[in-house]
Amino acid sequence: MRQDLVKYTTEILEFLTTETLEAIDWGVLDLGHVKDLELKSVLMIFERSLTLELKENYKNNSTGIFRVRYDDDFWCYEEFGYKIKAKNLDELREIVTGQNRIWYVFDEFSLNIWR
Repeated sequence: MRQDLVKYTTEILEFLTTETLEAIDWGVLDLGHVKDLELKSVLMIFERSLTLELKENYKNNSTGIFRVRYDDDFWCYEEFGYKIKAKNLDELREIVTGQNRIWYVFDEFSLNIWR
């Protein structure tokens, strides 16, 4: 499996985007166009992982933003142990998107409560 991950690094990075997470959330992600069966199986693993993480965010994340929480006067983005902290939400969004990480608002209502 590790060899597949290295082999498909570019495709994986292109897959791990806000647009992909949005398609997963809306139930419209379609991998039918992926003809390489090895690549498709790798992307399906990432799809399942993102789906589970998104479901967890829906249950336990009160900010309404994927991977974001408010803790001790800081906005924090956490991705598999890697943390980014900022004093305000706009600064955090700028840093996260500047690093080509997923920034996805899954609940506008919850986000508006924080603003």
